[in-house]
Amino acid sequence: MTFVEKPYLSECRLDLWLWAARFYKTRSLAASNIKKGLVRLSGKMVTKPASPVCIGSLLVIEQDLVVKKILVEEIAVKRVSFEKARNFYRVISKESSEDATFFQAKTRYKPDKKARRSLKALKEKLHFLSDN
Repeated sequence: MTFVEKPYLSECRLDLWLWAARFYKTRSLAASNIKKGLVRLSGKMVTKPASPVCIGSLLVIEQDLVVKKILVEEIAVKRVSFEKARNFYRVISKESSEDATFFQAKTRYKPDKKARRSLKALKEKLHFLSDN
């Protein structure tokens, strides 16, 4: 029986690695966020999705008003399960913007259909009582 080892990868594309490490759902979404400047590689703003990522690279990713500093520990070109993908990187820091807490606190309540009907009935009842 022969044992075949996987070839060791020294680097891969940035968008491919972000997709494989499950930071983005699709490669095109990862590429568009890289082009927007939401991903920095080793302290530099990169706008090319094909920028090379190697082991030890420091990534700064801005997602949903949260800034994550990530250290690349493994190169990946295939998407794997979430548990296995957690081995590809180490989170150095995770900072939440103050704006995020502001927007979360300011989320408005939108009533569903049943609640709208009951509010309308209550308003009509109050209006009927105020006319008498």
